[in-house]
Amino acid sequence: MAYYDECNPIGNVCKPQNANKVRLNANTGGAGPLPIITTLFADPISVVDVSINANGMKNPSILLHFSGIISLPVGISVTLNFQIQRSLNGEGPIDVGSTYTFATLVTALESEAFGFQFFDPDVAPGNYTYSVQLSTNSVIDITPGLTIVNATLSALAVDNA
Repeated sequence: MAYYDECNPIGNVCKPQNANKVRLNANTGGAGPLPIITTLFADPISVVDVSINANGMKNPSILLHFSGIISLPVGISVTLNFQIQRSLNGEGPIDVGSTYTFATLVTALESEAFGFQFFDPDVAPGNYTYSVQLSTNSVIDITPGLTIVNATLSALAVDNA
C-alpha cells in the first residue's frame, strides 16, 4: 500500500511520500599507462570521480561501488593502494574509508578485474564529489605499462528519514 503526502484534486495526481528520496549517478575513467614507481610519488593519481546531489534529503547515506580492469604487462610486480576522497559543496577533500589494495606478480600478459564498495552513512545534505585515487604508497616494479581501464564509480544516495 502506497502512502501519499501530496494530492492534487484536479486530475487526481498524487505524489508518493518516497518520491525524490533516492538518487543515482555514475562516471567512468581510468589511468595509465603508468611508469615504474618504486618510491613514494608526490601526489595521488586520479582514477575516477563522481558527484551526487543529496540536497533536500534529511538524513542521507551514500553507497559507492568501484570496479575496473587492471591490465598488466608480463613480468610486473605491483601493489596498488586505492583511496577514496570526499568533498562537500566544493570544499577541500578529505579521505574516507579504508585503503583497498590490489597486489600481484605477473608471469604472463593478463588483465584482472578489481572492485570494492564503501558505505558512507548519515552524511549531511549537500553536493558530494567522491574520487578514487591511487595513493602515493603504490608500487609498480620491474616493468612499466600498467593501465586501469573501464574504471566505473557509482554513487547511490538514499534518504534514511
